[in-house]
Amino acid sequence: MTGGTHGGRLLKVPPDGTRPTQDKVRAAMGSSLAALIPGAGVLDLFAGTGAMGLEAWSRGAARVDWVENGRKALPVLRDNVQALGVPPAAGRIRAADVFRLLEAPCGTGAFDLVLADPPYAEAQRGGWLPKLADRLARNGWIRPGGVLVYETEGRDPPPALPGWRLARDKTYGSTRVLLWVRDDA
Repeated sequence: MTGGTHGGRLLKVPPDGTRPTQDKVRAAMGSSLAALIPGAGVLDLFAGTGAMGLEAWSRGAARVDWVENGRKALPVLRDNVQALGVPPAAGRIRAADVFRLLEAPCGTGAFDLVLADPPYAEAQRGGWLPKLADRLARNGWIRPGGVLVYETEGRDPPPALPGWRLARDKTYGSTRVLLWVRDDA
């Protein structure tokens, strides 16, 4: 953990090659989103170890939902959430495929902040970013004005996303972070 009430805590990592977001990337995102996180509802997609959502919770998010379907990642995610003492009212782990989950309407109220760190190669081949942004908005998973933080790699221009505005495009080594804001209309 890089900041907040649990800054300095270490998280477990599964042995299967799950790639947790680098500390420097989490710290930079935590700083750039500092005004948005306190009191926010956060959705951590492709959660892996849970590092991004736990970082948001440590920095004051009111609730975090983690979505992960990896057999080896899920027990580690559960251990990390429990080790940091996230109370059930403030955190929920959904063992689900991200796209199947987002195809249904959100039943828990729209989120303020969505964090997405999909497997890079698979996401790029499948054009996941436009699909993800569409489902988040169409099915009420993110509120108007909400923020989508999408982690990827590569230098290609980001795609146009109808109903979204690219607010930030930053590269940290080989990791590229795109910050999209959902238009109010």
